Amino acid sequence: MEEYNVNCLNKALGLKRRIIGVRFLYFKSEYQGLDIEDYGRKTSYCMMVHKAMSGGHFKACAEHFGCRCALEALGLDEEMECVVSGERYYSIKLYETRAVAKAVTRDISRIQQRIYGVEIGPLEELEAADVALFMVNAYQLMRVVEGYSYKYGIPKHLCMAGNQGVCADLTASPFEKNDLNFSVLCAGTRKMCGWTDDEMGVGVPIQQLAPLTEGILATLNYIEYPERKQAIRERLVSPDELGFAIDDHIHYGKEGKAYVNPQKYEQLRNEELK
Repeated sequence: MEEYNVNCLNKALGLKRRIIGVRFLYFKSEYQGLDIEDYGRKTSYCMMVHKAMSGGHFKACAEHFGCRCALEALGLDEEMECVVSGERYYSIKLYETRAVAKAVTRDISRIQQRIYGVEIGPLEELEAADVALFMVNAYQLMRVVEGYSYKYGIPKHLCMAGNQGVCADLTASPFEKNDLNFSVLCAGTRKMCGWTDDEMGVGVPIQQLAPLTEGILATLNYIEYPERKQAIRERLVSPDELGFAIDDHIHYGKEGKAYVNPQKYEQLRNEELK
């Protein structure tokens, strides 16, 4: 269960939608034995994600998926031959040549094994999620990348093409590459789900969520300016809710002053050598 990380991310980032989890159900018996609401109708996977980000918690299998691309990306069905060749995307005029379309198709993430269904819901309600998803704006994404880089260095497995933003970029990619990915989403999900123009998505394999949260918190005092810190304070129930005091007098710019002053830098270096 991820209540602590969910709460810290919400307070530190000011997210406006729920952080959700996706759990892959490999077998029909596993799906049938899961005692939660069945999605019950056919729609796109990104609409399922949208519903979960509003508090819905349910399971869904192939019969509920109205989007062929999501079925393939999440391993619920085999890829059609026109996908492997690139012909599907080339035929709908998204790429200039078949070669480009095939290259893009090859790089779009897909879960390689067959999966029977998925459980989707607010992350704190899932006992064993495989991937966590949440929506951010540009500033919040900056803080996510800073927190990730604090723990892991520069992200090296980022992948997006402006297509299959939720199923491939945010769900399949973190699972298959075992690493964070973020996405500018795609026109289809923006139209169907009504994401705002400034919203983007983040997908994280579940074992990276706690370190990512730690990184965001560890850099908070050094990155955020006082006005941002005040907004964070206003979201807290108690001043020590994040495990440390938010201090307006700390900032990485102040910490680094000695290193932009050659004389001061030389003084510090000589003191360390003594």
